[in-house]
Amino acid sequence: MNRIILFILLTTAAINTSAQQAKITIKILHAKNNILKIQTPVDNTWFYPAVKELSFGADSTIHYSLPIKNFAWLSINNNQILIEPGTTNLVLDNNVLVKSDRNMEGMLLFSKRNTEFYQYRARDYYKRDSTSAGLYQLLENDKNEVLKPYAGLFSRQKISANFYNEIKRYFSAEQVILQAAIPMIVLSTKQKINNDLDKMWAEVYQKHPVDNAQYVFYPDFYYHARYYASTYLHYYLPLKKGIKPSKRNEDESLKSNYKSFEDNFSGRTKEYLLATFLYDEMLQSNHQRILLDLFDNFKSHYPKSNFSPFLQPLANKILAYQKDIKKDYAANEKFVANYPEINSLDSLINRFKGKTVFVDIWATWCGPCKAEFEYSAGLEKFLQAKGVEMLFISMDKDTEDQRWKEMIKYYKLSGNHIRTNNALQKDLIDKLWEGKGYAIPRYLIIKDGKLVVKDALRPSDKEKLYAQIGKYL
Repeated sequence: MNRIILFILLTTAAINTSAQQAKITIKILHAKNNILKIQTPVDNTWFYPAVKELSFGADSTIHYSLPIKNFAWLSINNNQILIEPGTTNLVLDNNVLVKSDRNMEGMLLFSKRNTEFYQYRARDYYKRDSTSAGLYQLLENDKNEVLKPYAGLFSRQKISANFYNEIKRYFSAEQVILQAAIPMIVLSTKQKINNDLDKMWAEVYQKHPVDNAQYVFYPDFYYHARYYASTYLHYYLPLKKGIKPSKRNEDESLKSNYKSFEDNFSGRTKEYLLATFLYDEMLQSNHQRILLDLFDNFKSHYPKSNFSPFLQPLANKILAYQKDIKKDYAANEKFVANYPEINSLDSLINRFKGKTVFVDIWATWCGPCKAEFEYSAGLEKFLQAKGVEMLFISMDKDTEDQRWKEMIKYYKLSGNHIRTNNALQKDLIDKLWEGKGYAIPRYLIIKDGKLVVKDALRPSDKEKLYAQIGKYL
């Protein structure tokens, strides 16, 4: 995932006093399936993978309970819901919250908040005003405007004091995180910031220390903390002194980022950030051996961590990967002859005259590409039965040559393989994306050396894809 762009908004948190029981009854109307996804707190933090899938029967109702303190942020089918102790009855229609017997108007109002990724919003604030004084005022004014209707609901006793106070805490945290993001976004685009923004950046961390457990409930806190440690402390401050960052390889960068959380945070905030960092990196499915070492380090410091059970399945995949890459290629995992010398799509597909070919354009860094490999077995069975060739075109750079070859083994990619050189990649971009960069995965169908479908369905489309290929047999 592109970590500055790519983000899904989910929340969980709970603080204060001793645990109490919260009971939730959820009625689901017009559901597309019988699965409800609910994200629950892990040690009072928002943690990406803490999602449970619950199935419901003919009555379309789920009863769920959990221990909480004064309140807890949950995500139920992507609806962010603030739960208090006691019983709460909810109704979802087409996966949208439409009714609650507690804090209903407040929940509906919260569901309409601005959920755009915070770094996009920070960029837009800077477009509105480039001075720190103006930005402070914009952020404060916007927060106050957002809170006004909640204040009205509270004064009319439509929402509880707990709900109102937590909403204020949520938008106060948002204001702090946006303030810190503005100078960072400017630095990333202009490679420098002026003294005004430099002072603003320093002030936000001085007034609102990042090593503060009260922010771990906020959905963008992990990124806020990561950019504080990696960008502000380890890049920007040295750069101000004329110290340029040294080049690191991938393993060194992962170790450095992990250590930045170890050195600059403490207590449960550090444990949460380390666990989230490990999850975020493992989720990329690059299967680096160093992540196992870092996970071992994490477990040695937190042997009873409630985060570890969510990390272990991903660690197991890395272990399997490290084992599989030591094997020889299977007989049906073949490389196109002299592939480094192929400079155009026409030259490549001419090698398959008289055949129907399904083409998968991918890269080792592409998460959605690798997710589609889950359907490879069914696709392979269909292609073999119909006498169709499979061609995988990797868009990886030369530096990823080893990882490309490893992933062919790990994902058991039966078929013909080629990794593009610069000329072939440019030709693909010109022919398939009109010279405007590229987006993958992308699938093609070739018939008798000619491109007949330049944007085919995905393997996950299964029968629909098989029918599409069948037209060219």
